[in-house]
Amino acid sequence: MKLTKTVKDDTFQDYFTEVDHNEQINMVRPGFLRLFYLNVRSGKIKISDLEKFTMLNIGRYVFSRARQEQYEKAGNLDAVMQQALRIMRKRGAADAKGTGNELGEIMIYAFLEEKLNAYKLLSKIELSTDATQYMSEADGIHFLCADGSSALYNQMVFGASHIVGDIKDAIDQAFEAIAKIDEHEDSEIYMIEKTVLDRFYDEKDLAVLKEFVVPEEGKKTSYETSYGVFLGYDLGIITTGHTDDEVKEIIKEKMEQDAKAHTDYIAQKIKDCGLENHAFYFYLLPLNDAENEKKTIMQHVLDGDVDL
Repeated sequence: MKLTKTVKDDTFQDYFTEVDHNEQINMVRPGFLRLFYLNVRSGKIKISDLEKFTMLNIGRYVFSRARQEQYEKAGNLDAVMQQALRIMRKRGAADAKGTGNELGEIMIYAFLEEKLNAYKLLSKIELSTDATQYMSEADGIHFLCADGSSALYNQMVFGASHIVGDIKDAIDQAFEAIAKIDEHEDSEIYMIEKTVLDRFYDEKDLAVLKEFVVPEEGKKTSYETSYGVFLGYDLGIITTGHTDDEVKEIIKEKMEQDAKAHTDYIAQKIKDCGLENHAFYFYLLPLNDAENEKKTIMQHVLDGDVDL
């Protein structure tokens, strides 16, 4: 049993490439650190691809499954993208952290669905609109169902993200957010129990929720809590004078170095925060100039100024 996916099929692999590496974070619970990079053109990371990916999935990020079904039944599914952007513009400026309009908040939604198979319960934009009264600290809340064939167990996955120039700063600031989520875990779960059933329409989805997340009276919930973390940062290398294929190899080598340099640091942060009994799933993505590009990307998205 599992929930239905919301990220648009066949979009992720068009824009993201994974980097294989041998680094592992020393954790009590299972987890991983996964590395990705975007396509390259003329020696630079192709940021326009991130704009396209975001725009293609914006309606799925903003609206619940039940709301999308309402649009479809009314014959207005083609209006979802514009209505989603309208809601985001009302929430505030592009790149405003905590509103759902920040790139990292969208990226952690996409990576948890596409690469962890932990499907959305509430995205950050939903947490900041429909569930705003609960004041969630998470950048999204997902559910990962046990597959029945491995050591995987049911997990409520809380999202955290940060995009900043220095990777170590991104790690530190993400853990500041995680510490707040952990402190308010009971209220986060209470919010899910009170709101999540109204956000689904598919009977199979509802069966999963009622079995594991919001059980009937007399039955206990059946999951543990874990964290999904998206980190964006500056690539930090000069690529002038190299072909695009050479740049890709340079990016891979740099990311492998980044992983090797920071796995022990991440493990220590988990320990320092007293979170050893939680699984952690990290996703890293370098940009050319993280601080400026994250703002540019989201401004183009909110303006609808993206070529698809």
